[in-house]
Amino acid sequence: MNLSKDLFRKGLPVSFSLVVIMTFLAPKAKAEYACGGAGPGEIVVGETQGGNGVASVLLCDRDPNYQEEPEDRGSDNSRSRYYDPEFAALQFQAAAALLNLQQQAQLLQDPTYLKYLSGSWKLFPTSRLEGVKSGSYCVASFFKASMDPEAKDAPVMINLSGPGGDYKGALLTFATERIPRPKTIQTITVTLIQNNDPPATVKAYNYTMPNLPFGVIAFAVPTIDAALAGIEDVQHFDVKIDGKSVAKTMWHSGLKVKDEFRKCLNGKPYSVTEIDIVPERLKKP
Repeated sequence: MNLSKDLFRKGLPVSFSLVVIMTFLAPKAKAEYACGGAGPGEIVVGETQGGNGVASVLLCDRDPNYQEEPEDRGSDNSRSRYYDPEFAALQFQAAAALLNLQQQAQLLQDPTYLKYLSGSWKLFPTSRLEGVKSGSYCVASFFKASMDPEAKDAPVMINLSGPGGDYKGALLTFATERIPRPKTIQTITVTLIQNNDPPATVKAYNYTMPNLPFGVIAFAVPTIDAALAGIEDVQHFDVKIDGKSVAKTMWHSGLKVKDEFRKCLNGKPYSVTEIDIVPERLKKP
């Protein structure tokens, strides 16, 4: 995904500092974070105003009144099909459990571990929450072991989130344990290197998901079409802060994901919801 400096500079004019705006819009939210819209267990608490190289995004927080509905495991409409912030936490916990295993020879025969090393996609459709229009809040999530030797196979998650409600933009987020975890959302300068393209130094949001052990960097893209146009089949990413890599990874199957994502945007079901490159013969017990 070729996210150039010019792409990020198409945000709205800014009239106040970012910190003042967020404090004014959401005075009661102490753990707000960038989002494409409210999912299960979330509420929209405000919106940042774009400018100075960063586009506007919505701000979400956990809904203190949310009560999780019992999951109907026998139904195709199960809530587990839809994106939930806790999904990321479960992915990171599963990765930690794998990395704690000592029998590497056995791990290399484990299809779950092979999928973790090579990376996999999970596609989430429009939430069935009341009032959510078909084609809104589509999410594609890629999860893989880091390609930075110093990270020692620690996980890196990339999420592409589509527009929803009044928000017409898109978000590309990176989550790792090495990304800073500020107490409140901040705008920071990061350097993004993609494939063989020259490094792009841009503005991005940095925040912490409540009660989760990783930091997040979010790039706000003005439109989902601009985000999808930059997707390549195999894409390398290296996100740096002050010259230090905090998220180094690559994805595969980008073109297939782009085609599937457009189906969701058009209100159509995915053909597949999980994509990996582990050979089928290795998945059999």
